[in-house]
Amino acid sequence: MTGETTSAWQRHRAARTVAGLARDAADLAELLEMLGLTAAEGRDLPVETQPEAPRKRVPRLDPPSACRINRLMRVRRS
Repeated sequence: MTGETTSAWQRHRAARTVAGLARDAADLAELLEMLGLTAAEGRDLPVETQPEAPRKRVPRLDPPSACRINRLMRVRRS
């Protein structure tokens, strides 16, 4: 898990997962060492922020379509 592309959040989640699956403290220490992780990485939240999900673009309506939709909405409300 020591690759350059491994983010702090991935390391945090990995350490937490290993901690949840370990049989005892000795097993946890051995597993974390094998993976190149530390207990602190699982305990403390990473300082680095999680990447935001890409925002979906809101489709823009051309003026004639917007007018037609507006007219349809007025007719249904009546």
